[in-house]
Amino acid sequence: MSKNIVILHGWGSDLTKWLPFKKLLQQAGFKVYLPKLPNNKPMTTDDFSLWLKQYVKKIDKFILIGHSFGGQIAANYTAKYPQKVSHLVLINSSAIRSKLNFKRLFFLPFAKLGKLIFSLPLLKSLAAPAKQLLYKSAQEADYLKSTPTMKQTMKIIVKEDQQANLRKITVPTLVLWGQQDKITPLSQGKLTAKLITNSTLAVFPQTTHGLPFQKPQSVIKKILWLIS
Repeated sequence: MSKNIVILHGWGSDLTKWLPFKKLLQQAGFKVYLPKLPNNKPMTTDDFSLWLKQYVKKIDKFILIGHSFGGQIAANYTAKYPQKVSHLVLINSSAIRSKLNFKRLFFLPFAKLGKLIFSLPLLKSLAAPAKQLLYKSAQEADYLKSTPTMKQTMKIIVKEDQQANLRKITVPTLVLWGQQDKITPLSQGKLTAKLITNSTLAVFPQTTHGLPFQKPQSVIKKILWLIS
């Protein structure tokens, strides 16, 4: 059984939020790696997988945990380099990207129109608060808070669906999902588990996209079950 765990955090995540989860894993006897995802240049999901390949070069076979966008990278990496991954854990993963949902179809044109309207002299002072309100209501706060380079990366990765790679994954996989996740809905979790042959889906009631922070002990209990 591998005692190494690599955690890939979500988009723009604060690593300090992960420290309690990391500590619990260490107390369970694991050696935990929690790298900060690079954001110094525009990158594709494949680029992130190549970065991870270099990062884990000196780490023996490991359990790979990916949350949100980290799950998108984890799915891509595991499909390409299965020999390095003993078990895969996808938590509220964003690997399913195939269709623009209604929110994006409505939001993106509206955002461009708003930019034009609030460029008018009399409305310029209202541009910033209006922009914040729009992004918050559309649940696109991650984009608003991102650096210019990260925004370029985000425009790339939101189009990079991983369903083909999910079908290639054969390592034992645990798909964990918050039932009330509005960012990556449960329907995506069910499809993720369906596409991965050797997978188990566990749904947590009354839990949102922040599952590993809301119920860390329950998540770790599931991971221990997976590798037992």
